[in-house]
Amino acid sequence: MFKKTLLALTVSMMTASAAQAATVYNNDNTSLNLGGRVQSNINSVFATYDFDDTDQHKVKVEGSARLNVDAKTRIYDGVNAAAFAEWQVASESSENGKFDTRYATVGFETDHFGSLKFGQTESALYNVLGVTDVYEDIFFSANTLGAYADGGRQEGQIIYSIEDLNGFSFGATYQSAGLRGVKSGAAFSLGYTFNQESLPIFLGAGYDTYNTEETEAQNEDLVGLSSSLSRDSFGFGLSVGEIGDGFYGAAGYQLSKYAKRNGYKLNDVNSYEVVAGYGIEGWQFLLGYENAQFGGETVVNDIDLEIKYNFNDQFLVYADALLAPTNHTENRTVPDYVRFKDKAHDLLTVGVQYNF
Repeated sequence: MFKKTLLALTVSMMTASAAQAATVYNNDNTSLNLGGRVQSNINSVFATYDFDDTDQHKVKVEGSARLNVDAKTRIYDGVNAAAFAEWQVASESSENGKFDTRYATVGFETDHFGSLKFGQTESALYNVLGVTDVYEDIFFSANTLGAYADGGRQEGQIIYSIEDLNGFSFGATYQSAGLRGVKSGAAFSLGYTFNQESLPIFLGAGYDTYNTEETEAQNEDLVGLSSSLSRDSFGFGLSVGEIGDGFYGAAGYQLSKYAKRNGYKLNDVNSYEVVAGYGIEGWQFLLGYENAQFGGETVVNDIDLEIKYNFNDQFLVYADALLAPTNHTENRTVPDYVRFKDKAHDLLTVGVQYNF
């Protein structure tokens, strides 16, 4: 059964994406691995990625496919050159077969001094807040990691990470110009894992900062404000156990503070997520809650459930449900990285997934 360890959750998600990859070449300190997955879902109308309130269809079948490439070659004693890329495409021909880049990094990996890479992946703050990113399709939308890039995978970064230093892990990312008007940015994370051999407990803290272009911000539009204002945020993460192997519990908190511009000031964003679950003999059960106060308005307030069964490392089936007990903000000013833009809607998705 595929399991994400605590340490894996504190580094880039590209590691998890390559976990199912098959080696197609490995010779003379050079390797090439290919992997991916094919997935199909039966979704309630509000679970679709392009939902429309006027849509009369109550269920919809949607699918997607991913392909990733992981390559390494030894270039010096203790140093590898490494490249990783992953793309996703919708299975419906009506989506025009567009491939979206999820990850694309290239750089250096060392045996003892960490890795230095360049390209598109999550920022270092994800190493801390990613402890609650354990569902197949839902959850993990309360934080503001996706403010400047869909899914929080930011292009144009310099990424340094090192882990397992007597239990410590460290990450640092630098954001170059061009990301949704960001002139520059940086993020840092520091974590420590206790009891690695028995019941691992991870504690982490992180910080990110972004300096944006001088564009006019509209006071009534939180979307414009959240993506056009410079910001600083602080994150804290805690997890206990290993996902899919017995008990797993995690919690993440983020405080985002935005700069004032042209007389406009967005209130602080407070967000938190908690999740608890249990995995045994291929089964996994998860229950979570997420909440975010954005600009003084509640924009996320969800209860999230998942049940999953892994037949083996390759094939799994699952059901995800999101229950929204109270309405989100009634106006349409919620940032576009929050899926449900105007009202609270329950959703249900049932999926089958094959990994290779």
